[in-house]
Amino acid sequence: MAVDYLSTLNSGGSGLNITQLVDSIVAAEIEPAKALINKQVSENDLAISEVAKFRARAATLEGALSVAGATGIFQVQSSSAATAIAVTDMSALETGSMSVKTNQLATRQVLEFEGFASLDATIPAGNLTIETGSWSVNNVFTTNPGGTAQTVTIASGGTSLSEFSNVLNALSGVTAQVIAKGDGTFSLSVMSDYGAENALRLTASSGGPTDFDTTDGGNEITAAQDAELIVNGITISRETNTISDIVAGTTLTLNEVTTSNVNLTVATNLTTAKADLQALIDQINTMRSYLAAATARGANGTEPGALAGDASISAIKRELSSITTAPLNGFGDNPVYLSEVGVKTNRDGSLSLDETQLETILINNPEKLDAIYNSLNAIELDTLEVSFSSNATPPEGVHSFAYDAASDTATLNEISLSSRINSAGAREFYKIGGTFSGLVINAGNHVQADGDLSTKVYVGQSLVDKLSTYLETITATSGDITKKETYLNARSSEYKEQLTEAETKADIIQARELRKFAEMEKAVTQLKSTGDYITTLMDAWAKES
Repeated sequence: MAVDYLSTLNSGGSGLNITQLVDSIVAAEIEPAKALINKQVSENDLAISEVAKFRARAATLEGALSVAGATGIFQVQSSSAATAIAVTDMSALETGSMSVKTNQLATRQVLEFEGFASLDATIPAGNLTIETGSWSVNNVFTTNPGGTAQTVTIASGGTSLSEFSNVLNALSGVTAQVIAKGDGTFSLSVMSDYGAENALRLTASSGGPTDFDTTDGGNEITAAQDAELIVNGITISRETNTISDIVAGTTLTLNEVTTSNVNLTVATNLTTAKADLQALIDQINTMRSYLAAATARGANGTEPGALAGDASISAIKRELSSITTAPLNGFGDNPVYLSEVGVKTNRDGSLSLDETQLETILINNPEKLDAIYNSLNAIELDTLEVSFSSNATPPEGVHSFAYDAASDTATLNEISLSSRINSAGAREFYKIGGTFSGLVINAGNHVQADGDLSTKVYVGQSLVDKLSTYLETITATSGDITKKETYLNARSSEYKEQLTEAETKADIIQARELRKFAEMEKAVTQLKSTGDYITTLMDAWAKES
């Protein structure tokens, strides 16, 4: 109970508890307003907490999306370590098998220049020209037309063997090293790149260094040769033992010559595909369940969600639902529906996996499942290549590319494309600004030779990329979630200011009422004093009479 100092000090007043009375008046006027503000503060704090939870759950889903399908729907195998196979582009894999027999491995040409007494042995001044090409069995050298001759110039006074080795090693297509023989002498080893066309010819001029001249085919320890393989009965050669153009989406590494066929297979991995897709569905369902609870209206006596009625969060909920139910365009002439790959939408909006349907699509059309995980930018003609800049946002779908040889012009969906010759000498068609800004179609040297062209460009955004892009957008600095957080934090500050204003108003009302009651007490005291005087006077009159 508040101490009534005013009445205590003024014992001749009304006798009312003025302080308690004033506190009651203040409370009657201020507390309802403060209660309303505190209710709003509580609801706002709960909304802030819930939006923070949404951001955390969005981050969790983004993390799951970043690794979705990473194990791939395909499994690659080799029947022997002699020919290893590794995946380099999961999206390019196709089911199938082939046999590979390695008759010979690709090798480098190895040259040895021996008999040097020390690392500091002097190499005389002059020029040494290094060319790449091939040597015939009778030591005739044919220059590689794609190679470029390189010349090393040794200044007057010469240089040391070790420094000469460093200079050679810095050249393109040359590896040089000084090796101690173990008998007190040193040799200079010079190696070419792998492949028969990459052998070296060293030609000395301007007086030296003639000891390194190999124009007679000398100093060769190992000849350069191509790898020779028999693939499904067809003999082919490659200049390296690492080959990426035999099995699409993979790299073969030839480790040994083989006497029998090595079987290479690319097959769908049903177990992994099921597990990966189920994990993705579970993450999407977790986000959906959270949003459903957070935006629940609270019907039939249940408590509403912390974000019930929030327009921006409800819009996010609808958009996520739309992304996970809409068809995927641009992965072929017809859209890919999620139900085709076994992703079903239940009555409550959640997703489930039909494993039988998934197995069917893996056997017959595995590329449809790839539309879940990997976006596609492709062009129908193998002689052309299409690409987009990193910030390009081309519309999804199937687009028509046409080239008119007579006018040497190209269009995409009847939109004119610009033309240029790139640094490699190839013709490119491109677009700056507009719908297809950032598009580049590399035509090489084919367009004019091939005459008029008409083909299709496929642009498809995977389900994973759609979800990732949307989540990144709404959680970005200018995104809807950040805007919501900013709005709620501003409201929190406003409520704090309103509570401060209410406390200030309470102080003002209290001071005002105390002044009123002080005046009243003063008046009551004066009246009581006058009454006491009259009473005393009347008592005196009574005694006199």
